[in-house]
Amino acid sequence: MTWPQKVAVLGGGGVMGHGIALACLQRSNARVSIVSHREQTVEHGLGLITHSRFGLAGAVEKGRLTEEQAKDARARLTGTTSYEEGLDGADLIFESVPELIEVKREVLQKAESLGPADAVLATNTSSIMIAELASALEDPSRLVGAHWFYPANVLPLVEVARSAFVDDKALTDTLAFLRSIGKRPVVVKDSPGFFMTRFINNYLAEAIRLLELGIAGPAEIDEMVKTGLGWPMGVFELLDASSFEAFYHAQEYLHQTCGERYAVPSLAHQVFKAGYLGSAELRPGSRGGWYDFLGVDRSSESR
Repeated sequence: MTWPQKVAVLGGGGVMGHGIALACLQRSNARVSIVSHREQTVEHGLGLITHSRFGLAGAVEKGRLTEEQAKDARARLTGTTSYEEGLDGADLIFESVPELIEVKREVLQKAESLGPADAVLATNTSSIMIAELASALEDPSRLVGAHWFYPANVLPLVEVARSAFVDDKALTDTLAFLRSIGKRPVVVKDSPGFFMTRFINNYLAEAIRLLELGIAGPAEIDEMVKTGLGWPMGVFELLDASSFEAFYHAQEYLHQTCGERYAVPSLAHQVFKAGYLGSAELRPGSRGGWYDFLGVDRSSESR
């Protein structure tokens, strides 16, 4: 029997969660349920999965899926605000809620108590130590770190963090599934920010500081990292699309755990506190992204 038969994505209506759901729908035969506290968020996630730029309709337009395959994927997709309904029968549960320790712990505890006793729990945290989250569970061995990257159904890398608690079978089953859906999981030691977040957040924070100093504008910075470094997205395009809110909370956690070199830039504090959390299209409730906050055009003045 193919494992998993069913995948549940907690926070599946969000920027990363809907991409995880898409990856599972497009590359496996598993049923997928997205779960969120609010009906609006569930509907938003279902809409993104079906109609967004990286969604099923887009995949058909680009020739990556046939209409029949997209129809089959839609038939295997459900969304709900009920944890009991969404977790029922799930073999693998991905958590992708905001990057706040208490929020993630609460959701993981719900998954443990309301989901099947043998389901593997996988957290999409980008910064919080897996052991710190696992300590809130009755059985911490069930929790695996699975840090996806935006857009989750497109980028192949998944950073898999292994805590001292994790059960070997839970880890190997998760790795096998990720490989089966075309991902390239890399196992890392459990640590604040693991490798990728500590590495990339220093780039992002320095770009914000240089913007603050007036060295270059956001469009110019984005143009330079794409043209000069080959990045597929610019710094501020990435912060807007993949959720500036997630970067902000991760950087706060890294500052607390790893020291002053991970301090949140003062301009980032201003943008966050003003309610500009990232693309309003992808992040309901946000007032917009960096370009909106700064009131500047997305085209580089030096072109």
